[in-house]
Amino acid sequence: MVFNLFKREKQSNGEGKPEPAANSIADLLKFIVVRLVDNPDDVDVSEVEGERNTILELKVNDEDMGKVIGKKGRIIKSLRIVLRAAAIHEGKSISIELVN
Repeated sequence: MVFNLFKREKQSNGEGKPEPAANSIADLLKFIVVRLVDNPDDVDVSEVEGERNTILELKVNDEDMGKVIGKKGRIIKSLRIVLRAAAIHEGKSISIELVN
């Protein structure tokens, strides 16, 4: 699975019509977090639409919570930075919340 963050449309599908970029910011978050944790089947990302921004609720196994947060919160902070940059490129505003 390849994420096309900097193009709004993929290459032509052979019919002369460009294919829309199928991957969302939530898919990108799940793609990254699944590779960080020991229990990838327990990773769940849900989107909650707000008035001004979208909240991505991230649920992971309790044993993997430390791997997602990182020392002094460095990993979750990095995830927030990367995903905000991707969302800004799409004209959106997001925030990430870890849910138990």
